[in-house]
Amino acid sequence: MGLCDDTLIGPYSLPPRLNGPAFLHFLENEFEAILDDMPLIDRANRWFQLDGCPAHYTLLVRQWLHNHFSGRWIGRGRDCPRPWPPRSPDLTTMDFYVWGRMKSKVYAEPVNDEASLRARILQAAQEIPLAECRAAAQSVIRRCQLCIENDGGHFEQFLK
Repeated sequence: MGLCDDTLIGPYSLPPRLNGPAFLHFLENEFEAILDDMPLIDRANRWFQLDGCPAHYTLLVRQWLHNHFSGRWIGRGRDCPRPWPPRSPDLTTMDFYVWGRMKSKVYAEPVNDEASLRARILQAAQEIPLAECRAAAQSVIRRCQLCIENDGGHFEQFLK
């Protein structure tokens, strides 16, 4: 899953053990289709942020990112245009908002099998309000400011 402005993208089914080639396949096939649906002006100004998953930082994936988001991707590693700490869940919208919201919906009741789990994931993604996604995305700047003010320490208690 991902978040683009105030819209959730996905969920997509990835292999249980995601590696670089499998993630590159996703980018080249599934994600390129999403980009193709975007107006060119939006696509030209779009930034792309990844979390700390090792599969996101293989050489071929980084080359794809450089080719499609030249200078406009956020992640980890020396050759990343905008380095970002790999463990910064308080600053990443997917981490501080989406995953928790999804988890509370998906696991509200015990899951009996994989098919039920997949159905619940799809349902939960459809039920997340766009207004909440927008508010979460808009809170990132404030979160970054609070993080800086607190020397990189915990700051969520100051969000209220």
